[in-house]
Amino acid sequence: MMLRKVLGTVLLLGALSGCTQPLRVCETDSDCSEGGACDQASHLCYRVVCDTPCAPYEACVATNTCGPLYTDLVVTPGEGTVLKAGEVTVRAELRVRTGFTPNYPETLSFSVVRSGGGAGSGGTLVQVEKNEGVYTAKWTPPPGDGVFRLTAAYPEAGGPSATVNLSVDSTPPNFVVTVPPADAGVSGGGTTYADPAPGFATAWRRDQVAPVEIRTNEPNLDPSTLTVVLQGTDGGTVPGAPVTAFASSEPCDAGFCGVAQVKLWEPPFDTFRGTMTVDVSGADKVGNTGRDSHSFNVTRWKWVFDGAAGAIRVAPGVGETGTIYLGTNANTSGKVFALAPDGTLKWGLEIGAVVGGPAVGASDGGTELVYVGANSASEGSLYALQGKDGGTLLKCVMPASGAFEGGLALGRTSTGQFETAVSIYNAGGSSLIVGIRPGASVLCPVSESPPGGAIPVLTAGTPVVMRNENIFFGGATPEGPKITSYTFGLPVPRSNWPVALPAVSRSLALVGSDVIGTAASSEFVTGGLFKAPEVGTPAVTLLYPAGSAWSSRVYGFAVGSSDNAFFGAESSSSTVFNRFNLTNSAVQSASSSPAIRTTPVVGVNGNVYTVATNGIVRAWNSDAHSPRWTLESALGTVEASPTLDCPRDASGALVEGSHGVLYVPVGGKLHAFVVDSRGLDTSAPWPKYQHDSRNTGNPDTPLPSCQ
Repeated sequence: MMLRKVLGTVLLLGALSGCTQPLRVCETDSDCSEGGACDQASHLCYRVVCDTPCAPYEACVATNTCGPLYTDLVVTPGEGTVLKAGEVTVRAELRVRTGFTPNYPETLSFSVVRSGGGAGSGGTLVQVEKNEGVYTAKWTPPPGDGVFRLTAAYPEAGGPSATVNLSVDSTPPNFVVTVPPADAGVSGGGTTYADPAPGFATAWRRDQVAPVEIRTNEPNLDPSTLTVVLQGTDGGTVPGAPVTAFASSEPCDAGFCGVAQVKLWEPPFDTFRGTMTVDVSGADKVGNTGRDSHSFNVTRWKWVFDGAAGAIRVAPGVGETGTIYLGTNANTSGKVFALAPDGTLKWGLEIGAVVGGPAVGASDGGTELVYVGANSASEGSLYALQGKDGGTLLKCVMPASGAFEGGLALGRTSTGQFETAVSIYNAGGSSLIVGIRPGASVLCPVSESPPGGAIPVLTAGTPVVMRNENIFFGGATPEGPKITSYTFGLPVPRSNWPVALPAVSRSLALVGSDVIGTAASSEFVTGGLFKAPEVGTPAVTLLYPAGSAWSSRVYGFAVGSSDNAFFGAESSSSTVFNRFNLTNSAVQSASSSPAIRTTPVVGVNGNVYTVATNGIVRAWNSDAHSPRWTLESALGTVEASPTLDCPRDASGALVEGSHGVLYVPVGGKLHAFVVDSRGLDTSAPWPKYQHDSRNTGNPDTPLPSCQ
């Protein structure tokens, strides 16, 4: 065979025409096309030729040697790709050997077969177009999941071909969603945690974070698509866990296990006990979406404490870090208890029947005093107890035989600014204004009225309120019921006091420049809501009912924002719960049976909480003046008002959430319920019994903030 080396065509033509500059010069082989090579001596391209013509898919790559014209046939989707069911665009690209001119065929051959399947099992495939060596076709897989072999080949035998294995996934992920039962906690020390309602012993609480467990055997799951939505009682939803579920640290019994934490205080929950639903959705890697949901029980029941030491007849007080102080009364005996926010008993002290207080002193470096008035068989005493352990810092024994009947007020006297707890001590047919003030020179001050000016006998259960050194209280006199005001330490009433009432005063509050109060007769349907100026000439004005007839019993009341007073009222024909505006006298009534006699609590988020005489608890929408939820089961006889605190952990530290805890005394038990107020409404002038969580009865005491 004769070797032929042929110079580049352009060079030859240039020589024949007499040109001195060649049209094709080179430095390296890459400067030459068609497989040409660069002659380093002449820097001219030359190429090799084959005597025998090469196939259309070949090129002459060496002397009389035909080689592949195409280096690759690349198929897209590539090997191992997982596809969603439906039409798929298949792409095949012929890649030409460097330096050679392509010779693309008009078409390529496409074929698809199911792995392990027979003819016709690969679906339909239609070629669509050719564009510069790129060939596209539309493939529609057959119904169902499967693995398929897709082949693209040069139309002539011996040409390049490529095969890829593709999976078709038409099945959405199948999820199994569960929320495990809650651990209510171990009862002990008088505290029980499990909700006693049937089916709710292992319910999750409204203030808890519940784990949503997610399992699936989907092999192509995309975990980043997992979402969890928590649905409340009215269909309202919130993102329960706007984070990707993560692999569980526990042993996994499925292809994928994950846990998402949901905050149960976030969605609407207008019921005391009920269900919440979690909806979980997620997709596989090709976009098939699956979902599952799970409903589980949720309760507002937190715990109940039974001191087994008599009835609770005065509202509990709450300290700076959430310690709850309560007193019990069993005729002439009783105890003071301190409970942690989780219901754990911190201490208990037997001191006698607790009637006044507990009023909690201001915290001084984490130390707070607890003031109570207690009665023994023959006398009464005021106590200042150490909040941390119940130790008695000071005890003031009253100078005469008698008993405390009402609450305490707490403030600071002008002389030395000593913290002073003030109460009224009934001694025979008269009364004494008494106090207890640790640290002062006179620890147990007593004010006795002069002859002929007897201090009114305090009505059982009536609180005492104060501003600066002026105290206000209601009582009985030989002339009839009255309210009066004294300056603490002076034996005579302030100018123009007392003022007569048609019925016994049941509660008082200092709002703006007025003394607001209620009156109710225990014998007749007589009483109402009234006001009198705090300073100046007292004159009682009947606010409710309208007109001049004191024809409705009113007991406890609270004043919220916008001058709205909330109270239960009892007429001869009905018992109602009222919202009464102190400015314009607008009143809105809602039926309430049985009667509400304790003081409501005004919380944030527009909620007002009431407890009826038989222990039915309700949360009200203050704007609509309608119930949000009701604990229908009657808990028992109620003699003391509820109180409200922030959400806290066992140590008393504030925790996140829009919820709080309502403490409800019923009989001898204190109940803790999760509510939808993060503490008291701090814009309210008198949101609860004795104004604030500490029960100071003093409008100058700051309302606790839960921020």
